[in-house]
Amino acid sequence: MSISTSVLSDLLKSLPYLRPQLYFKASLTALSHAMEDQVLAATLAQPLVIASFQRERFYRQEAHRYLRLALRSNQIYVLAAPETNFANSSEHYEKVAFEPTDGLSHEWHLVVIADNYATCLVCRESLGSIAKNKQLPELSPNLDIDAARRFEGVWTSERGVSLKAAVLLDELP
Repeated sequence: MSISTSVLSDLLKSLPYLRPQLYFKASLTALSHAMEDQVLAATLAQPLVIASFQRERFYRQEAHRYLRLALRSNQIYVLAAPETNFANSSEHYEKVAFEPTDGLSHEWHLVVIADNYATCLVCRESLGSIAKNKQLPELSPNLDIDAARRFEGVWTSERGVSLKAAVLLDELP
C-alpha cells in the first residue's frame, strides 16, 4: 500500500467548506480516546472503525484498546507503518501495513460510523513538527517534544464528512 497524496488534502478538496484546525498530539490523543470510548460504551451498534497510526510504536500503545473495540464490532481496521512485527493480518481485527515512506506516515485518522452517530478525525502533521520529530532518537523520544507535535486537520461529528473520510481511506491503493 502506498499513497502519494494526503487523505486530509483529498477530504478538503472534496468538501471545500471544511476549515482545518490546529491540534497538538495531546489533544488528538484525548479526542481519539473519547471516540473509542463511545464505541466501548455502545450496547447494540457494530460501528465501522478505521484508525491510521503513523508508526507501529504508536499503535502498540493503543493495541489493548483495539482488542477491546474488537469485542464491540467486527468492523475494525487499523493501518500503521511497520517497525518490528506489524503486518497485514485478520486475527482480532483487520491490520493493514503501509510503507514508512508513505504519505500516511504523516497523518492521524480515526473514523467511527455507527447507525446513530458518526465522528471522524482526519489530520496531517505540520511540516515543522515532522522535522522536529525526525530529530528525536527512535528508542528514547523526548516526551515533551512529542506532546508538542502539531497537526492540522478536521474533527467533526458530521455524518457526511465521516462517510467521505471512510470512503477515502477505503480507496487507498
